[in-house]
Amino acid sequence: MDDKPTLLIVDDEKPTREGLRAALEDRFDVYLAEDAATAIRLLEQERFDVVLTDFRMPGRTACG
Repeated sequence: MDDKPTLLIVDDEKPTREGLRAALEDRFDVYLAEDAATAIRLLEQERFDVVLTDFRMPGRTACG
């Protein structure tokens, strides 16, 4: 059984997503989302201990 906390990284820039994953995958079970729609779908399906998100992405922002 994997006891790592779950982490969702939401960012439209692939190098940022992949860099964060590489830095954090030893400590977290990492999931990635490239846009808000994907993030929402994952949030409906899974429980995450931590969410790291970009506030400004095409199509949707954290405020809208």
